[in-house]
Amino acid sequence: PVDPDAWPATSAAQVKVIQALLREMRFYERAPGGRIGPATRAAIREYEGLVGLEVTGKASRELFDSLKEMQLLIKPR
Repeated sequence: PVDPDAWPATSAAQVKVIQALLREMRFYERAPGGRIGPATRAAIREYEGLVGLEVTGKASRELFDSLKEMQLLIKPR
């Protein structure tokens, strides 16, 4: 079974989960595809800037952890 809270092992899976989290928070409109393109980079940069992370536009473990933390804060209980 896949742990939805674990950082994926492959880069495509990492990008896909980050895209899904960004989409859930309305930063990204497309279906998660697992490939980084201009829309994904822009969404990552927008999120990074908003929450005070270094603005890189890249998928990273730090970004994933921040998105998961934000998800917990904004989800209705």
